[in-house]
Amino acid sequence: MYKSVNFVRLHKAYFVVGVLLLLVVGLFIIESGVKVYLFAALITLLLLFLYFYNKNGSLMKDVRNREREIALYQDILRQEHYCVQLDSDLVITYVNQKMCRLLRTGAEEMIGKPLRDFISLEDYPKKILELVAQNGRYQSSGLVGHGNHSSKVDVVLQKKGVSESGGYYLVVKKPDDAPEVTNAIREELFKDTVTGLPTRLKLFHDIEEHRTHALFPKSTLLYLSIDNFDTLNEIFGIDAGNIIHKRVAEWLQKDLPIPQANIYRIDLNHFAIFVPKYLKREELEVYLQKIISRISKEEFSFQGSLFNIELTAGVARGSANLPKNAYLALKEAEKSKKSYKIYDEKENHHARFLQNIKTNKMVKEAISEQRVEPFFQPIFNLRTNEVEKYESLMRIRRKDNSYATPAEFLEIAKTSKMYTELSRAMIKKCFEQLESVHYPITINISIEDILEPRVAQYILRKLKREDIGRYITFEIVESESISGEIKVKNFIRKVKSYGCQIAIDDFGSGFSNFGQLMSLDADYIKIDGSLIKNITRDKESEIMTRSIISMAKELGMLTVAEFVSSQAIFDKVKSLGIDYAQGYFIDRADPVLLKQVNGRKS
Repeated sequence: MYKSVNFVRLHKAYFVVGVLLLLVVGLFIIESGVKVYLFAALITLLLLFLYFYNKNGSLMKDVRNREREIALYQDILRQEHYCVQLDSDLVITYVNQKMCRLLRTGAEEMIGKPLRDFISLEDYPKKILELVAQNGRYQSSGLVGHGNHSSKVDVVLQKKGVSESGGYYLVVKKPDDAPEVTNAIREELFKDTVTGLPTRLKLFHDIEEHRTHALFPKSTLLYLSIDNFDTLNEIFGIDAGNIIHKRVAEWLQKDLPIPQANIYRIDLNHFAIFVPKYLKREELEVYLQKIISRISKEEFSFQGSLFNIELTAGVARGSANLPKNAYLALKEAEKSKKSYKIYDEKENHHARFLQNIKTNKMVKEAISEQRVEPFFQPIFNLRTNEVEKYESLMRIRRKDNSYATPAEFLEIAKTSKMYTELSRAMIKKCFEQLESVHYPITINISIEDILEPRVAQYILRKLKREDIGRYITFEIVESESISGEIKVKNFIRKVKSYGCQIAIDDFGSGFSNFGQLMSLDADYIKIDGSLIKNITRDKESEIMTRSIISMAKELGMLTVAEFVSSQAIFDKVKSLGIDYAQGYFIDRADPVLLKQVNGRKS
């Protein structure tokens, strides 16, 4: 907790340092007898004083703001006042029950409406926000109700936090209110109504209490997420979601790391376990592996339907920034598809998290500003010695006109809701190119694209309206779900009816079930680059490649070698009887298909 005494301590420290410096300089002047040093020393001390005075003034302002914020939080917790939360436009986002009783209306009737509909303030709204910006808070009186039923109230409005933006707390007090503690309303803030567990607010309170008063302030915090909770909610409904939370809460309470640990419900699908003790890594890993494994084997039921629950965990230890660090660790675990992650300062989670946010912002802006663009790389026919078609490769044009490659943004985009729009934007640009340049290209699509109605239907509509199907080969990345999904087979059948061809991309990198791939009616197999780039020095890569070529010929499919980066690899793949080659040795990708085709680059 911030205290004004911090400023006094700093001020004393600077004063002592200044006096010591003055004594040292004074002794030096007495010994040397040169007056210029005295002048220089005094100027230096003056500058130091001004610098630290200004620095401490800024610190003191932050301290005052934080003390005001803490005082307001305490008011809210005690519920001595009526509380409203507002967004940056002074629109109500939350009201407590006491405020609803004062206004004789329900929360649902107030949320989403401007403050002025319920409280009359002379300074609304411009001057209020100006005063908050200048002084950190707005304090005045106003009226609630209408006509003869209106009553005078005192109001205090301030930002939600020193470093936050776009939100405010408004506390209202009637002059005749007695400052009494309302236990029922305090319980409303500290207790979750669905599970009966303590809330996020109570967690923060307990962490601060432990850090402030415990003899050994280090502790451990676990954030737990229910995987695929949104899907369960969609299938079974909100009532089922509440029952799931209750059961998971009961299940977790039976198996806490130590008896002193407490469990909390943080939000829609997150729980937290606060352990007032620093757990060793070995202890943590044993506990996490145990609960994650056990709950995955537990069968939960709702209205006769059985389902399993999977958990992902993020853990932080220490005495500072526990909620933030546990959240970052949880996000790292989800991104890397691991069951849990223990936060480690050396891994720089925070920097990666900020970079992911920055990348997501870049992708979002690129989509809205139409800066998702295809580059085109030649595919060389090894029999005719000519470029026969071009593969379209996704790029994002940055605002400085440089380009970002998929390695910089694609995996991050896949973890957000922007991947579908990103893929659709890329396919749209490829179709636009084909409308002006009728020349064969390949377009990469994933299983997710085919299963996403907005993408699949867009492709089919364009193929139906435009006579461009004969110029397109769709490259689908090889995976076990390719042949197992009926929608994929239907999509392939439909696009082939418009004259398109199908290539199985990255073949040989993992799944490679030849029998099941026969049912896909593919025209090309693109041999995975990890095999091709090692083919001149690794016998196993060569043997695997020969097997793929032989199998493709038996099935009547053509083969394409990717990652052809040297003369030696080029000669090798040609001697093996591969039909097409693609890679830096042939040519790099270019942003304009028209330029590629006119130049032929063959």
